[in-house]
Amino acid sequence: PGDGVVTLWFTARGAGLAALLLLSSSTALGALMTDRGNVVDRVVRHYVHRVTASLGLAVLAIHITTILADPFAHVGWRGALIPFTGGYRPTWVGLGTIAVYTFLLVAAVGFARGRFAATAKGAALWRRLHCLAYAGWAMAMWHGFLAGTDSDVTWVRGLYVVCAAGVIGAVAVRLMHVKRPGPVRHAAPAQPLVGAR
Repeated sequence: PGDGVVTLWFTARGAGLAALLLLSSSTALGALMTDRGNVVDRVVRHYVHRVTASLGLAVLAIHITTILADPFAHVGWRGALIPFTGGYRPTWVGLGTIAVYTFLLVAAVGFARGRFAATAKGAALWRRLHCLAYAGWAMAMWHGFLAGTDSDVTWVRGLYVVCAAGVIGAVAVRLMHVKRPGPVRHAAPAQPLVGAR
């Protein structure tokens, strides 16, 4: 392959790994979003969560575009849009396609949060749909590791380990906060009435 094709390959793989890192960061931050902490901390976490998600989707678009432009990738528009129909590792590329659709749905739901929050049922539905980000992230991990041509490179494997540890650790912290019971409040002992006999 010529220099142009090699450049496309490096760009595609670099963008894919960068997207995985950004979307893993966003997913981990999302898991850590709770009502605990002061208002400033919550606003900053929410802002960074949204920024990393938006950047992740933008870099993901570069990944997809360069894969489609690479003549040696053998993915094609059909393989990119319709899961499990590509010519190259269709199962794992198909998982990547479903992951992209999942992330786009989660992003759309995220932007519509204000409308969902108008009612209690809407807020509950929003949470369920937004939690699909975990499924999208897991599929993206499998896609990148099993469809990637550089997954046997030590530092690339290390990146997958870091992303997995970050998200799983954040989810574990979230679950500990959810399951941890609040402080037990004992009723104050009744005081005898003054003058009571």
